[in-house]
Amino acid sequence: MRASSILALSLLLAPAVARAQKPAAAPPTPPAQARASVLHVPPGQAVDAEPLRLVAVIDAAVSEPVIVARYRRLGSAGPYREAPFERSSAGGYFATVPAEEVTRPGVEYYIAGRDAGGAEIAHFASEREPHPVLVEAPLVERLGQSDEERMGGRLDEIRLDFDGHNFGNRYHRHDYFMRSEIGWTHHFLRTLYAISFGYGGIEGKTPETDDPGALAVKKSARYGFSEVRTRLHESVFVDLRATLGVDRDDLEYGGSGAVTLGRPWRSCLQVGGEMLRSMGPTAYVRLQWDTAPPFLMGASVVKTDLPDAVLTDGLYIKYDIIYPLLDRLDVRAAVSYGSRDGASHWGGGAGAALSF
Repeated sequence: MRASSILALSLLLAPAVARAQKPAAAPPTPPAQARASVLHVPPGQAVDAEPLRLVAVIDAAVSEPVIVARYRRLGSAGPYREAPFERSSAGGYFATVPAEEVTRPGVEYYIAGRDAGGAEIAHFASEREPHPVLVEAPLVERLGQSDEERMGGRLDEIRLDFDGHNFGNRYHRHDYFMRSEIGWTHHFLRTLYAISFGYGGIEGKTPETDDPGALAVKKSARYGFSEVRTRLHESVFVDLRATLGVDRDDLEYGGSGAVTLGRPWRSCLQVGGEMLRSMGPTAYVRLQWDTAPPFLMGASVVKTDLPDAVLTDGLYIKYDIIYPLLDRLDVRAAVSYGSRDGASHWGGGAGAALSF
């Protein structure tokens, strides 16, 4: 009886003992702190004195109220400045480094965020290891440096040119012109690419009227000129010239202009014209190519009134070739063929340019 009572009591107490021996449950783990996800492709280069725009794709941006790009001058030990990321209309985010901060040799930066508790979260690079962005010179500066290397640092040039054409006519009267110029050019190789000053002269004869018995009269002019060449684009040049002088009877004045598509020292297309008070208008189209180095060749179609013809405009084609005879000396030869009234006749030209 006594043994059975003890057995019954142990059966009753067993669950309580088991519960007492079971270890206490661990406290619940707090949820992980939410973070933004930043996808950023870093630039490798920037242009001097132009804003640097940093673009990123940011997911869960609301979990970090502040996400910034911290930047400073490349290699500087100074403090970082901040550019906040802002949402763009296209859906991405961008931060802008001001143009005045984008200077050579470059900019370095990193991207960091700050959560609601104020803790900083690194997203790209770091304060100790920022990402470098090299700042390159503006395009006009880079083109100028390239041209100066090509020219061997010789920015000045003296040029002498002589050209002429004999138009002839069906009445066997003289109808020709000869033109010579000498000029000096200095190259700046920037937007203002070059300036030139020089002196020239035109001599010629042309029939006084279109009457079969008309005599050929002599025409001449002496003039000075100033010219500027501007580079509007990597491959667009504009030349403008002002001319002032005297002819046989009066003041001579006028001007000319030309547009070059391409590079004047390589393959290009040139379109230009000139107007002189006592010599009439001239217009031309010239195609130049450099497919047979070191020769530089060109073909032109020229329509002109030189030297103040009263007959129809003269029209001739012209082929020219330039050869670098020495390191500093280029020589030019040209041949032309065309007419004004009657059968076509020949013309030509020659020139030299010395750079220093």
